[in-house]
Amino acid sequence: MLEDTRSLLEMLKQRKADCILEQKLADNLKKKGVSLKRMDVDVFAIIGSDRFLLKSLLDLGHTDIPILPIASMGQPDFLFDVMVSNFEAVVDDLLSGKWTREEKKRLVAEISGKETPPLLNDIGIFARRSATLIRYSLLINGEHFWKDGSDGLIVATPTGSTAYALSVGGPVILNSSPVFSIIPVNSVNPSRRPLVLPNDMEVEIRDLTSSVAVEAVLDGQIRKKVDGKPVLIRQADHSAIFVKFESERVAALRGKLQKKSEMSEDLAHDLPPSAKLVLKVLEYQGQLSQKEIIEETMLPPRTVRYALSLLMSEGVVMKRLSLRDSRQGLYQVKKKT
Repeated sequence: MLEDTRSLLEMLKQRKADCILEQKLADNLKKKGVSLKRMDVDVFAIIGSDRFLLKSLLDLGHTDIPILPIASMGQPDFLFDVMVSNFEAVVDDLLSGKWTREEKKRLVAEISGKETPPLLNDIGIFARRSATLIRYSLLINGEHFWKDGSDGLIVATPTGSTAYALSVGGPVILNSSPVFSIIPVNSVNPSRRPLVLPNDMEVEIRDLTSSVAVEAVLDGQIRKKVDGKPVLIRQADHSAIFVKFESERVAALRGKLQKKSEMSEDLAHDLPPSAKLVLKVLEYQGQLSQKEIIEETMLPPRTVRYALSLLMSEGVVMKRLSLRDSRQGLYQVKKKT
């Protein structure tokens, strides 16, 4: 990613654009920098993967500064339309203001009496140990809606509807739709279906019980323990603002969905649930070591090794050696060519 950043900085320097670097990135490049929340800029350019973008937005919190995601080479790019390889084609439009502001609605949750940062994709409620049932009551605007037992529950924004929520049967929602979705994961009630709600409603999840601790997973990046208090979820007061270039159309979304559907077709060979879970974690988190996969999925090491062997034999996951430690393998979803 550092080489990609140097490449972009050189393009901007040639056009006499003023650039401010985030402090940690600046330290790695041996340049001056500013902490993320002290930056006063016209556009935040975030270079990296989906995972890095989501983590950066959580760190930024509430901001009305437009975000320009730029996919680093070799990284997942479901949330990206601009890549390092095609940045030169849009840099002049960026600097001359030939772009519009695209608003993406976000969610906030109150957990243990504390409000989370705004969430671009989703919040998931799960037992700490994978495939362990949780029981809960769902209330909408204070009224009881259902009581259920399931592997978990996901509340997703329109942006998040094509992420984890899609893999567990959630609906695809266009970004401009003023709604969000609630998706039970493997409910014990076969008639239970996803819900789509107006985004001015408040969701309350209470009476949460499980044989192990229950956690809230924020945008797949942060885990927070859920105590006995209800979890409240509503639309965030501030949307995320993304840079949108004229050449981008709804076809970009269709292209991303096609990538995901092609991946789903590859999984039609009766793979066990553990292998599907490992694949989803790799798709969502990006490149991980075997140890990190075990931590993320909470599956036994033997199960993870077996799942990886199946996924590699199907040709949907690839392994390469770590440059830092040649004894350690890194796994990632194999991109379609």
